[in-house]
Amino acid sequence: MRQLYLALAFALLATPACAECMTVRDFIKQETAGPDKFADTFGFRHDHRTDSVLMLIKTTTEKGRLPQRWLFLHRDDPKAETYCLVSRGVTFGQHQDMTENGSADNFGPPGSGLPRCAKDSKDFTAQEQLRYWANRELGESNILYVATPDGPGFQFLFTNNQDWIIIEDDPDKSCFYDRGPDLTLKFNTKLINP
Repeated sequence: MRQLYLALAFALLATPACAECMTVRDFIKQETAGPDKFADTFGFRHDHRTDSVLMLIKTTTEKGRLPQRWLFLHRDDPKAETYCLVSRGVTFGQHQDMTENGSADNFGPPGSGLPRCAKDSKDFTAQEQLRYWANRELGESNILYVATPDGPGFQFLFTNNQDWIIIEDDPDKSCFYDRGPDLTLKFNTKLINP
C-alpha cells in the first residue's frame, strides 16, 4: 500500500504545470457554457499552423466592451491537436502604438545572438523595453496586453499585414516568446454543448 502512495505522489509531482490541455474547440465549449458567453480568438500562426491562441471570453457581442477574462494557449508539437493552458486572468488592455521611442535595445529568439529577456533598467521597465523593440521591428502595430497575479502575462503586437510578436511578462523580467507572419481572428464564437 505504501508503494502505491509513493507512486501516486511521484506521478502528481511529475505532472506539468501546463496540465490543462485540450483542443481549442473544447476550451471554447468549456469557457462559453451558459447563456451570453462568447469567445474571440487570435491564432498566431507559422506555416499555416496555429501554435498559440489568445482567447478572450466576453458576455456580449456589443462592440466596445472589454472581455471578462482571457486564456493563452500554446502547443509545442506542431502535429498535436491539443493546446495547453499557459496562463489565464482577467486584466486586459491596449497599449499605444509607439514606433518612435527612446529605447535602442534589440531582442530575439534563442540562437539569434540577441538577448531574449530584459530586466528593469533606470530608463525603462522590462515590459517597455521588449514592447518598444517589438513595435520598432513591426512598425505601426496593435498592442494588446493581458496580466494576472497567478502566472505570466503577455503582450501581443500585430500589424495590419498580420506580422506579430508575442512577449512574455513575468514579475522580474520580460522575454521574447514568439514571432510570426500570419494571424487569424475569429469573433463571437459560441459552441453549444450536446
